[in-house]
Amino acid sequence: MALPLRELVDRRTTSDQIADALREAILTGEFEDGQELNQVTLAKHFDVSRVPLREALRQLQAEGLVTAKAHQRAAVSTLSVERVLEIVDLRSLLEVHLLGRTMPELQPEDIAQLRKLCGEMDKISDHQAWLAKNREFHQVLYNPARASFTFTLLEQLSARIGRYLHRWRDTGVERNKEANAEHWALLDAIEAGDLRRARRELQTHISHTRDRIAKEFAKPPPTDVGASG
Repeated sequence: MALPLRELVDRRTTSDQIADALREAILTGEFEDGQELNQVTLAKHFDVSRVPLREALRQLQAEGLVTAKAHQRAAVSTLSVERVLEIVDLRSLLEVHLLGRTMPELQPEDIAQLRKLCGEMDKISDHQAWLAKNREFHQVLYNPARASFTFTLLEQLSARIGRYLHRWRDTGVERNKEANAEHWALLDAIEAGDLRRARRELQTHISHTRDRIAKEFAKPPPTDVGASG
């Protein structure tokens, strides 16, 4: 079992630190859908007993990233296209709700920060860096809503499908330029105080991502070069 996981500086690893490392590995595609998470191998890698490792796996199971049925080994969760698109639809509902709450609370410094982030995203070519900056943009946008529970739900939903956006960085899902234009259109509507237009721009932004995901799932799996038959 290959372990390209990042090394942990602190060898007295807590369950939270293990969960963070495994979550990162799952979201960035270092573990494939359905891949077994061997507890013996992982405990040896992190130099810990299996107790904190099991706690970390339970945490990831609660987040929907790991499947571990009774008396069965833990494995990376596999999502169907229907489930992924359902999650995107739920994200849209939550984000439109948050937008309505946050717009009256946004301050000039918030708008300035959002514009700064949009400008930075325009210049980023690395997909992983762009995704991190995109996440920061949405955090700054929704923080004034003071709806921490709703935002936590949104983060959890995003985490469940985030690995597909990471893995498809060389495909049509990496639509950074188009998404940047959509961010600017959303921000312009927010600055104009036009909630109806802002909601429409946000829904368009999310629906385009949804369309790209559906397109990628519809593609046939790659065929190994040299395969017989």
